[in-house]
Amino acid sequence: MQMVVDSNQLKNPRLREFLQASTLNRAVLTDYAAMESLQGNAVQSIVNAMAIAGDYPDQIIVLKTTQSICQLSGRAAGLRRRLIDSSQTAGFAKYIRTLKTADSGDRAMVNVIQEMARDATEQLNRMLSDAADIAQIFGDISTDFSKEERAIVRNNEPFTIKMIDTLIKSVIEVSSILFLTHPKVPRKVTYQQLPNTFIFRNSLCCCLLALEWTASGGAKSAQRHKIRNDMVDSHFVTYATYFDGLLSDDAKALRLYNRATEVLNIAFR
Repeated sequence: MQMVVDSNQLKNPRLREFLQASTLNRAVLTDYAAMESLQGNAVQSIVNAMAIAGDYPDQIIVLKTTQSICQLSGRAAGLRRRLIDSSQTAGFAKYIRTLKTADSGDRAMVNVIQEMARDATEQLNRMLSDAADIAQIFGDISTDFSKEERAIVRNNEPFTIKMIDTLIKSVIEVSSILFLTHPKVPRKVTYQQLPNTFIFRNSLCCCLLALEWTASGGAKSAQRHKIRNDMVDSHFVTYATYFDGLLSDDAKALRLYNRATEVLNIAFR
């Protein structure tokens, strides 16, 4: 199995158990896992976060950056393979050795990691500053669903076909805007390829988050940090839809993954 690893699982014994269970199992690491692992004391944080993965370097898959993946086509053939950074995946053992030299005080490597940490913090801060606008956009989308339909969301019941139709229309509207405004998009997207693109799937996850926010009181009343954290989780979930699942202990993220795969399976397969 190839499972996307939430940052809350990097130091969890569950990750070790998963990798030990079969030499065919693969842990999939995203750029957002790295960003969150570089907070605080950057060197010590990333060294600790990669300790378990570093014991199984041949079972680690490293993905390309989200910016790079946003511009990939949605062509079904080779879809999963195109997400993978083959160079970083093959060089993961060397990367772990590099972390160890930084942990031992190598100034050049410490500087590299600290620069990575600054970039990660800037990205997370940008997401925080955008949280209010995100709340407005997705809060408005959620009004397309009735009180009864929001109860279905709140009770974690299966979506009706009508709800899925309404949701997909919203996702197409949101993703269409992103395809026009995002700095990195595929050169051409056909309708058949659309649901395989990262922008579409992440838009789906964000719309599903909006429904959950509405069911629990709405995004407009939520704290910016909470919205930002949910948006980060949406990236882990989006990646998980391309693989075999999500390793996480976050109940909301797991619900989001189950919902996203449910909608994709019903609407497009």
